[in-house]
Amino acid sequence: MAHHTFTTGQAATGWKTQLREQHAYWVPDVDIKGELPRDLVGTFFRNGPGNDRVGSTLLTHPIDGDGLVVALTFPGDGHVHFNSRFVQSRHRVEEQAAKKMIYRGQMGTDPNSLRANVAALLKAKIGWEKSSTVLTFRNPSNTNVFMWEGKVLSAHETSLPHCLDPTTLETIGEEDLGGTLNLKVLGAHFRYDPILDRLVTLSLKAGVNREPSLAINEYGREWAVKSLQTFHIPGLNYAHDLLLSKHFYIVQMSPFVNVSTVDMYKFFLGFSSPGDAMRYYDNLPCRLVIIARTREIADNVLGGQQWIEADIPDPCHIFHFGNVQEQVEEDGRVVGLELTAVCLGKKFNMEFENKTWLSNASKQPGLMTAFKVQLGDTRDAANDATVRKSPQVTQTVLHQASVEFPVVHPFRHGLPTRYTYMMASSDPKRPHYFTAVLKHDLNGAGTKFWQSEGVTGEPCFIPRGGYASIRELSGQQEDDGYVVVSVYHPKKQTTDFVVLDAQTMELLATIALKHHVPFGFHGTFTPEVFLDGRHAPPLIKAKI
Repeated sequence: MAHHTFTTGQAATGWKTQLREQHAYWVPDVDIKGELPRDLVGTFFRNGPGNDRVGSTLLTHPIDGDGLVVALTFPGDGHVHFNSRFVQSRHRVEEQAAKKMIYRGQMGTDPNSLRANVAALLKAKIGWEKSSTVLTFRNPSNTNVFMWEGKVLSAHETSLPHCLDPTTLETIGEEDLGGTLNLKVLGAHFRYDPILDRLVTLSLKAGVNREPSLAINEYGREWAVKSLQTFHIPGLNYAHDLLLSKHFYIVQMSPFVNVSTVDMYKFFLGFSSPGDAMRYYDNLPCRLVIIARTREIADNVLGGQQWIEADIPDPCHIFHFGNVQEQVEEDGRVVGLELTAVCLGKKFNMEFENKTWLSNASKQPGLMTAFKVQLGDTRDAANDATVRKSPQVTQTVLHQASVEFPVVHPFRHGLPTRYTYMMASSDPKRPHYFTAVLKHDLNGAGTKFWQSEGVTGEPCFIPRGGYASIRELSGQQEDDGYVVVSVYHPKKQTTDFVVLDAQTMELLATIALKHHVPFGFHGTFTPEVFLDGRHAPPLIKAKI
């Protein structure tokens, strides 16, 4: 397998600022190489930090950067429209007007002096000033973007999301979903329930002098509220992603997040940051937290407990899960779970390594890992009773490549799936940035690499048939569809978006841009086109 020839310094230029507030244009036909599938119809949305500095302040880490949302539109006629635009958060608007950084970042970018930090903290403690800009963390709104029932939402995980116009990407404003975001935050990741046709969201606030709070909401069509639940689980101070099955929500209790009053003072004084503090603490538990979706499930499946905790044998941190499926006996009892995740081991931290990747991947790469959970219940036939035992977890590394950002079929969360697509390093000597896409097959035979000529972003799997693939179609295979992924060329400092056949991982088309698009985080696809004009087909109702 051929590997790249660019340097680490050249790769680092992928984080540089997009200088214009917005790019919006039809990609010239001559810049589209190959043939775009005519049944690839819809909009690929992607979010990520669009700047590496605010005013004259160089950002310590990309996670502190402002959200830059990309919309790549496929009308289905061989043409492509490109749009990228900064999310106009209140913090960005104020800082752009002041031409300087005002609000600190979660990863340690602090525009304030120690003297200013001390003064603001003292004023807050004695009640003189409760909402000082010096003590306020910025809302970058830079981690994910998705659509549900007419709303396009751009989200971080420590603040409210922003609602965007799907056609222009103009920022409409902060969104509290009709007052249902009780914690005043929305996590970046969500799940879709294909059986109940629901969007399931996650919000979390860590416990500093209080219990931590995990809110999980379920929304139906037209944002109808189906379930609003808040759980106070001791020790659960971080959850970036969740899994969803028929009966459960699953999150990880990470041993890499320690929350204390002392740490908070360090953060506000500028001696440390939440990002700096993310490292392995051997005194903290590492567990899967399995939460019943309803009270009835808690009573019937978990013996009356709202949640159970299962110790992970080899401590790790999980940012991103793949998928989960339940193991069910013939009598209908749920006896176990099988799930996948990208796991980061004990050496992991959030060092912005070589200015190319978000963590120290050369020392602790992310590994695709499988977990099997035995829920612990066994039948005592002699006494016709259920014997309760602690859940047991086995953990197996599925592939040795350094990977991140796993994605599965977007309409089969909680259903059996074989395939996971993720950005990968195919060069074990350089695991700290990603140049390939790995298609992993749980059955083994279909595992494939697609090697790019640059640095790849998160792949987005797009099922053929769009919404019709929500139900398994007769004769349609799970991986029947396409993969869209960005490729940054460090030597030219330009970005392509490529379309792959998701089954064979062969290149179908390359959309070559004349400029670079800063590296992104997460994105989604909706089978809907929002553009006016000669290329746009009639609108259809959006689901995701």
